[in-house]
Amino acid sequence: MRVLFIQGGFGTGGAEKIVAMIANHRAAHGDQVEVAGMRAPRDGSYYRYSPDVTLHVLEPNVPASEPVSQIKRLKMLRKLIRDRKPDVVVSFLTKINVLTLTAGLGTGIPIVISERNNPRAQNNHPLWHTASMTLSRRATSVVTLTERGRDQLPAKVRHRTRVIPNPCVPIEGARAQINGAASQLVAVGRLDWQKGFDLLLHAVARLRDSHPTLSLTIFGEGPERKALEGLRADLGLEATVAMPGTTQRHGAWVSEADILVVTSRYEGFCNVVAEATLSGVPIISFDCEFGPREMIRHEVNGLLVQTGDIDGMADNLSRLINDTQLRARMSAASYLNVEYLDPDRILKSWDAVINDAVEV
Repeated sequence: MRVLFIQGGFGTGGAEKIVAMIANHRAAHGDQVEVAGMRAPRDGSYYRYSPDVTLHVLEPNVPASEPVSQIKRLKMLRKLIRDRKPDVVVSFLTKINVLTLTAGLGTGIPIVISERNNPRAQNNHPLWHTASMTLSRRATSVVTLTERGRDQLPAKVRHRTRVIPNPCVPIEGARAQINGAASQLVAVGRLDWQKGFDLLLHAVARLRDSHPTLSLTIFGEGPERKALEGLRADLGLEATVAMPGTTQRHGAWVSEADILVVTSRYEGFCNVVAEATLSGVPIISFDCEFGPREMIRHEVNGLLVQTGDIDGMADNLSRLINDTQLRARMSAASYLNVEYLDPDRILKSWDAVINDAVEV
């Protein structure tokens, strides 16, 4: 089978991680697999691909700051699909899904789209949401990460939608500090408004006097770096909060974290929550739509706080920092999501979606 995956780029995102995993899996089982993305880091894809997978960077040597021409991208995708003539196309993320479905018009090639975020909460122009909801009817099938995400789709699409969470395995090297008060907080994600790191900085500022040894490391890169660095300075947190950029090795953050903090305003799934719950890292998260509630059992393997509640986040962080027994119970509950996030089970679900699309 000839399978073409299309994604935004080859960076550090959660969608990129899953595309690499599925592509390598399909190639290992004999498919002719190609993966296309718009842009890539200078040193190549952040996630490793099998030598049997062909990669296409459609906008090589284009800096991330350069404006995007969606018309140009549409033309490139249409040419790619027509030239490569895959048996099935699998695309990820709202804008790429819209472009791919449009580019595939008239080709007769089945297209599977995967919505990876909360379509109603994304900070996109309303036209993208309208186009996504309209064009999704043309998809052979749709994949969402949660049942609540599936419920956001048009009613006529839901019967062709499969819910498949992201696969995940425990990350070795977790340092969960369960002897005495915790001191090292970690947050992970792209530096943008969605991830709510501005809210996290305000919460940490409320803890500075009561927890003078507390430190926070925010791993990630993105367009809000300057704004967050400015807020860090305004709050007097320059000695407390480090922002070193993206980790060089996937999952390296676990060796730095006594507690993982998630302050996202919205999510599609939140891979870092999955990694923490499987790796025994105590976690506190906003109860945003969607993802954290699907993996965190409040008071068992993590704490959930009302989304946007800075005081509630600070209060519950203080509690978790001081409560050795609670952190120990959370670490011991790392088995809870093992079956739910099992890679073999999830890859079989993806196999079924891709194979069924070709057989339609």
